[in-house]
Amino acid sequence: MKTIYSIIWGQVSDVLWHRIHALNNFKTMNSEADALALLTALRNQAFNFQSHKDQAQALQEDICRFYRINQGKTDSCQADMDGYKNGRQVITHIGEKLPVCSALVDADLKANGLYCASATTKQIDASERGL
Repeated sequence: MKTIYSIIWGQVSDVLWHRIHALNNFKTMNSEADALALLTALRNQAFNFQSHKDQAQALQEDICRFYRINQGKTDSCQADMDGYKNGRQVITHIGEKLPVCSALVDADLKANGLYCASATTKQIDASERGL
């Protein structure tokens, strides 16, 4: 784990290095060479939604960027799916929920032998997460 920590830490830019150093848990993370905590801190800094001056505009840009994801001619299906998952993760990390078309939820429920009118909230939520 210490080797992984060192490798990750060696790839961090100067700006990110200073941001990570300023974190409250940096001393503990560094002394324990906690690679998972470092990766979590890096993700939080990369998704640092609060750093934008206008949060509404930043959120709108993230959602627009998500909807513009498309598979390039040379992209594999896995790379396209990774881009989609990463975009979704950014939006959910900042506490927002992507709108889901009710027709898609209805179709998914019907495929599972359920109907929207009789489905439980838990079943509807599971269907939305699967889309």
